[in-house]
Order: sequence, then structure tokens, then C-alpha cells
Amino acid sequence: MSAFDLSGLNILLLDDSRSIRQVLTTLLRGLGVTRIYESRDADEALVTARLCRPDLALVDYDLGLTSGLEAVRRFRDARCSPRPDLPIILLAPPNLPHVSRGAEAAGIDAILPKPVNATTLAAHIHQIAQAGALRALSPLSRTA
Repeated sequence: MSAFDLSGLNILLLDDSRSIRQVLTTLLRGLGVTRIYESRDADEALVTARLCRPDLALVDYDLGLTSGLEAVRRFRDARCSPRPDLPIILLAPPNLPHVSRGAEAAGIDAILPKPVNATTLAAHIHQIAQAGALRALSPLSRTA
């Protein structure tokens, strides 16, 4: 896996749990991300996305009243979303086949199984970067 400089990314976190948003923020800061924007629900996330222009979103599967998949469908709808092509990682419980099928249909770029740790989070972000989906990301320079 090649290394990328994540400091230039704007990342949107969508999770109804404040404590989970805090954990994700801590993990992202540990990976070098400095611009992290938090939202509790899909409506707030769409407004935040218009203001902060995220490069990537991390969306929880269970948002309480709404599913994360419904939030993603709204992000993919060009009529209400500022960025329908936004790369999205869904945070979901592991080994739920219906989540995988629903995520694919909704246009999720990757599914990150819970519980999340820095290693798997970085691997998923790098996977999306290697696919060329992250516009604000550049490879780290390597010295011999």
C-alpha cells in the first residue's frame, strides 16, 4: 500500500453518536487529517457539505431515525447534493450481507467494519485514493 499525505483532506463525519464522532476525529487526526466536519443527521450533513466541500465522507450505517444508506442516496441525488460523486465510506457492523447489497445499490465506495481502528481506516482511505477518487490527496514523497 502506498502512503498518502492526508493533511489536505476535508472529511465529513456523519454519525448520530457524539462519542463515535469524537473517536473518529481522534483517529483521523492521528492520520494527519486536520479539517474534519461533523454532522448528526443527513439534513445537517448536506448543509455541512455545501459549506465545507468535503473530499470524503464517513457515514454510519445506523443513524437512529434514518439509515446511513438513505443518507448516502440523498448524497448521490444531484437535485439536493452539492457533490453527488463524493467518495463515501460506510461504517457498519461486520458480516451483514444485506448491508453489502444495500451499500452497493446506494453507491458506497467502501464499507469499513466496526469497530474502527486507525489501521483499517487508513487502509480504506488509501484504497479510495489509489482508485483516484480523492482529489485533494497526493502521495507522500519518498527519500532513499
